[in-house]
Amino acid sequence: MDALSSAGPIRRAATFLFIGWGYNFYKIENQLRADDLLIRAKVSGILAQARAFLRGLESEYRRVNLPAPMRGDAFPDRGKFEQARALERCGGMIEAVATAIRAAPTPANDWIWLRHRDERGILSLLEGIDVRLVDEAVALHDRIVELDLAAVSDAGFKAAMAEWLSPLRLIVAERAERLTLMV
Repeated sequence: MDALSSAGPIRRAATFLFIGWGYNFYKIENQLRADDLLIRAKVSGILAQARAFLRGLESEYRRVNLPAPMRGDAFPDRGKFEQARALERCGGMIEAVATAIRAAPTPANDWIWLRHRDERGILSLLEGIDVRLVDEAVALHDRIVELDLAAVSDAGFKAAMAEWLSPLRLIVAERAERLTLMV
C-alpha cells in the first residue's frame, strides 16, 4: 500500500500541493535531479579553473615570445604568433566543453514522461555518467596545471589538448544519447 493512500486527509492535501508545485523534497528523484545539476556545475567550475590556468600560460607565452614591435622588427615571428593563437583556441575548446556540460539536457519533469518511464532509473544512470565526467574533468585539470611554458610552446599542443578533451566530449554525447533513447 502506498504511503500517500494511507495518510490522513490533511497529509494528502499537503503532499498533493507540494507535488503540484514541484516541491516534494523527500523523493529520491528530486535529490538525484539536484545532484545532477550540482555535479555539472562543479565540473564546469573545474574546467573554468583549468581554462584560467591556461590563460595565464598563454599570457606568459605572449609576454616572452611576442615582444612589442620595434622599428627594425615590426612583425612578430609567424610561428610564435600562430602558437599564441593556438593556445587561445585551446582555451576556447575548454570553454566549449564546459558550456556543453552546463547545457546538457536532463530528463523532462512532467507527468506524461513519468507515466511511461522510470525517472529514478534514468537519473541513477546519469549519476554514473556524471561520476565519469568528474573523473575526466579532474584528470584534464591536473594535466593542465602541470604544464609549463615549454610544454605549451610545442607545436603539437593543440592536438594534445583535443585528445585530452575527447573523453569529456564522448561522455557528454553519451549522456545526450541516453536521454534521447530514454534507456
